[in-house]
Amino acid sequence: MIVRPALPEDRPYLASFLYYEQVVHRHLDWRSLLDWIGYSPFGVLEEKGRIRAALACPIDPPEIAWIRIFAVGAQISPRTAWQKLWRFALEQFSAYFGPIIVGAIVLNRWFEHLLVESGFEQRNEIVVLIWRVTEPKPDRKMPSLKVRQMTRKDLPQVEQVDHLAFSPPWRISSKGLLAGYEQAAIATVAEHPEGFVIGYQMSTVMNDSAHLARLAVLPAYQNCGVGTALVHALQTYCFRIGLRSLTVNTQGDNLVSLHLYSKLDFHPTGEKYPLFLFERRN
Repeated sequence: MIVRPALPEDRPYLASFLYYEQVVHRHLDWRSLLDWIGYSPFGVLEEKGRIRAALACPIDPPEIAWIRIFAVGAQISPRTAWQKLWRFALEQFSAYFGPIIVGAIVLNRWFEHLLVESGFEQRNEIVVLIWRVTEPKPDRKMPSLKVRQMTRKDLPQVEQVDHLAFSPPWRISSKGLLAGYEQAAIATVAEHPEGFVIGYQMSTVMNDSAHLARLAVLPAYQNCGVGTALVHALQTYCFRIGLRSLTVNTQGDNLVSLHLYSKLDFHPTGEKYPLFLFERRN
């Protein structure tokens, strides 16, 4: 068996491999898994000319590397594949000068065991909240701002809001935000009376449900009703087009976020997913 970087010519084989294999960890992402070919680290484990396992954890944005995909075929144990591919990833990281945070939101217990064995630590958990769509109550305390549809021209300001609002590992690169904008069913910005963006949200819709995928507000305007205005406008949209539910994920210890969603009638679904981090420092 050999471990090597994934190559563009691997694309059709990887597409088939990822479709049929059952032992797969996937990161919740706007970008297609195969779009990460050419980014490092993205390694494959090959035996007799066939791909048996794959691991992609590219650095994007700088200092942040989410485990985007870890897939294993039936011919090899997940532990063996992980050990070989994780060693390859660490070697690739060695060419990068500076700290790196590697993250994984664990959906399957088998993967959690492998992470712990490799020095990952659980730092938080992601909780899922849901709002059952009803006519939103009018909010008479809305701040004097404008909530409008996001345009492509807003993306540089949206990226600035995102990077100021979030600390690693939660920041998203410009390419990630563009992918989110292109896939969003509704993306809106909160515009200050002087014309600059102070907050935004991006949400997807599937069948009769929506998911609030991203919400951010400039730190200087947090706790001023901006987030409430953005989510309230989203709830109004969901009601208007006849959806049944709106979900959102947030960190279990983010009390400000949890308070915001509770105030807007979101309730926990009971779903919780541990967040594991590995920090490599020079």
